[in-house]
Amino acid sequence: MFRYAIFATALLLSASVLANATQTGLNQAGYPVYQVSEVMQVQQLADGLWLHRSEQQLSSGAWFSHNGLIVQGQGGVILIDTGWGDFPTRDLLRFIDSKLQQPVLYAIASHFHDDSIGGYRALAERQIPLRVTAQTAELAGKQGALPVTIATRLAASGSFVEGDVEWFYPGPGHAPDNIVVYLPKYQLLFGGCLVKAPKYPGLGNIADANVAEWPASLQRVKARYPALKILVPGHGDLGDSQLLDYSMQLLQARRQP
Repeated sequence: MFRYAIFATALLLSASVLANATQTGLNQAGYPVYQVSEVMQVQQLADGLWLHRSEQQLSSGAWFSHNGLIVQGQGGVILIDTGWGDFPTRDLLRFIDSKLQQPVLYAIASHFHDDSIGGYRALAERQIPLRVTAQTAELAGKQGALPVTIATRLAASGSFVEGDVEWFYPGPGHAPDNIVVYLPKYQLLFGGCLVKAPKYPGLGNIADANVAEWPASLQRVKARYPALKILVPGHGDLGDSQLLDYSMQLLQARRQP
C-alpha cells in the first residue's frame, strides 16, 4: 500500500492554486481516489483528466512515487508517462479498461528514465504505441531495443502540437531529453522530472542531469507558459508556476559554495 499521507490530502493545492484551478474546471474536490493496486493510484482531476501515481521502492529502501496523466478524448485515451514499471502499467491499463472503457491510443514519454518509460513492455503487449522524441529514442535505445515510436525531433525551445496536446523541449535539465507537456484546455503543464516539488527535497537523481543548463531550461518553460495554472511535477504534489521558481532555487543553492 502507499506509505504516504492520504492521496486526497497530498493533492490539496494552496488556496491561490485552488482558486485558479476552479476557473479552469480543475478541482479534485468530490472526486474519489481509486486504489488500483498496492503500487498504483488514480484520481480524477477534471472531466476527461486523471492523475495516475505509481510507487517503487528504491535501492535505499525508501519508497518513491511518480506522477503521470490520463487524458480522455472522443476517440480514446492518451497516457502521459507510463506507470513506473510494467506491473503498475498493467494495473493502470486494467483500470482504464474497466472504468473509462476507452482504448488507449498511445502513450507519451517525457524522458528516457524508467519512471517515465518503464512500462513499455505492458504497452507493447497491448500494441499501444509509446511515442517519444528522437532524442529520447536514441537514449532509450542505449538501454536495449525498446519498442518506441518517434513522433518528432525537437531542438531546444521546439514544440510539437497534436490535437489538444503540446510537447515542448526546453533544453536539458534533469535529463538531456526532458520534455514538458501542456494541456491548454486545463491550463495544465506536465513538467515531469524537470520540475521539483517540496515533498521530495533536493534535485533527486542527477546522474544524467545537466545542472548548468537546467535553470535556463526552466526559464524557457516559464516564458512559454505564463498562463499555466496547474503544474504537475514528476514526483510530489501538484502546484502552480511557483514550482518552477522552487526548482530554480534548488539549483541556485547547489551552485553556492
